[in-house]
Amino acid sequence: MEEIKNRVKLSGILTLDLMQYKPTKDQYLTFDLVPFLFHEYLLQEKNFRAEMLAIDWSRYSNKEVILCCSNDAIVPYWAYVYVASLLSLYTDTVLYADQRDHQELLWAERIKKINYTFFKDKKVVLKASSMVPPDLFVLVTSHLMQQVQSLMWGEAGAPVMIYKRNH
Repeated sequence: MEEIKNRVKLSGILTLDLMQYKPTKDQYLTFDLVPFLFHEYLLQEKNFRAEMLAIDWSRYSNKEVILCCSNDAIVPYWAYVYVASLLSLYTDTVLYADQRDHQELLWAERIKKINYTFFKDKKVVLKASSMVPPDLFVLVTSHLMQQVQSLMWGEAGAPVMIYKRNH
């Protein structure tokens, strides 16, 4: 009896699954400015700065942080810059987003940080998933096109060819 060979493994095709980069709620923290606003709508600079200095920022260490204002208060831009400067002492990922965009913004940031040189001159299949927003597939494609020999879509066993570099 002949040994069964894994043809996908032998093909040298690498699968990139963007679901592996999707942040879960426990992987990031949200810093909402609303509790630090007078009546949740007005920023009083002296009080705001004092409250920011009283925060134990170490709880944000090595976490991805989303900075937001969860209501429609008009917050001066310097306040976001100030808070980001304080957070940046403890984490290297501080992003601004409104409430509904948190997870996707972090997901895109993670995709931007992929080491794309790993895919240089390789055959890569982007794993198809309806759980991944189309803009993230477009983002990763723009990075992969600079590196890959070929780009495919779907599953490694039956991919759809998207691009193949001519040597």
